[in-house]
Amino acid sequence: MKTELRKIINNPEGTDDIFEHDRVLHFEVALKDLKDFVSIPWHISWYRSSESRKIFPPVLQEMMDLNPDFTNIKRLFPGFNPFFVHLEFLQYYIALKDGKKVGRIAALIDKNYREKKFEGKVGIISLFEAEDEETGKTLIREAVEDLKKHGALKIVGPMRFNATGEAGLLIQGFEIKPMPMEPYNPPYYKQIFDQFGEKENDWYSFLADFETVRPYIDRISNFTRNGESLEDFIFNNGIRIRNVTLKNFDEEAEKVKHVYNLAWDTIEHPQFEKFTDAEFRYIANSLKTALVPDFIFLVEEESSGNCTPIGISVTIPNINEVIEKVDNRYYKSFIPSVNPLSLKDILRDVRILKELKATIRNSTFRTARIYILGTLKKKKGIDAILYKRTFENGLKYNLAYSSASQVADTNLNMVNPLVRMGKTGFVWRVYRLR
Repeated sequence: MKTELRKIINNPEGTDDIFEHDRVLHFEVALKDLKDFVSIPWHISWYRSSESRKIFPPVLQEMMDLNPDFTNIKRLFPGFNPFFVHLEFLQYYIALKDGKKVGRIAALIDKNYREKKFEGKVGIISLFEAEDEETGKTLIREAVEDLKKHGALKIVGPMRFNATGEAGLLIQGFEIKPMPMEPYNPPYYKQIFDQFGEKENDWYSFLADFETVRPYIDRISNFTRNGESLEDFIFNNGIRIRNVTLKNFDEEAEKVKHVYNLAWDTIEHPQFEKFTDAEFRYIANSLKTALVPDFIFLVEEESSGNCTPIGISVTIPNINEVIEKVDNRYYKSFIPSVNPLSLKDILRDVRILKELKATIRNSTFRTARIYILGTLKKKKGIDAILYKRTFENGLKYNLAYSSASQVADTNLNMVNPLVRMGKTGFVWRVYRLR
């Protein structure tokens, strides 16, 4: 049976950017088509198999994240992701067989995306799903061809936009349950991508529990510099480490963005792209409900009465614990409705949000993801203290384990200590496609 492809993004028109006050392209998509595109993972058979550990996201949040259309009504429902305002090309493809949805892929070219070792326009393959190998090959061929037609000299993927989202195709760790924003896909996807390209780079997660982390933390606690403990040494050098204050959320988020955009803009972080102000506000507000101040650290350096942010660590509770609990109780055979305004879909999202708030309020989550951790001042031991404090607070909350991800294979400053603290969990691969 032949695979048919349907492109759902209409030809863009130039318009004023409502977020950054610039001239941008407007990518129009019908709400029903967007819902079809978002719902495709629920139709992939492997995700329903006994081998799968797939956790399906809230439907409305996914529609918002993948919505490039900022016309007035769609900006309000389902909501709009400001990432799309700096794209120069975007297309969503839906694969059909005998009228049934069997796959999807996105192709995009981002004006803000720059690579340290490549000069030229880079195309990105994103949001790939396929019921079978033939469908997957058809999708990739079409997306790659369109990217080349629009001037892409290099094509990488799969990624959920770039490394600030979800990077890579899962190639190891299928038996592990993914945490928030950790890509998860069937094993046979690797066979498909291997036919179209080769490794660009790999990304890792490291799983750490009390027993694996304790020896490393003990070494940090016993380490001294000039007779001082590492924490005292850092403090006496004008560096303060504190938890964020959610009452001052906007101000604290701005400091986190400042450090993130500087610390990650290095050759050790491939596929990185700086957040715009609008993008970071969007991400921060999306995560706000799940934030626990005890797991968010801000490092500041005091100088001449001023405090300059130089480091951050953000660990988020494993929201997927909540989603899995709700789905097992109410939605074991759930598939999103074709109706974009489905009350059934909305009710599932509301139940997830309600359960999440109760889980955070009662501190009953048992796993967490170390989402970001980095500093602008290297070789001062700040990273080590951030690991130590995160670990100590994890003990207070009785966490079973945490996942430090996604860490690039090029980032040895992170890989080396994490290897000593835990075992490799997931391995994801970004391909360079031909």
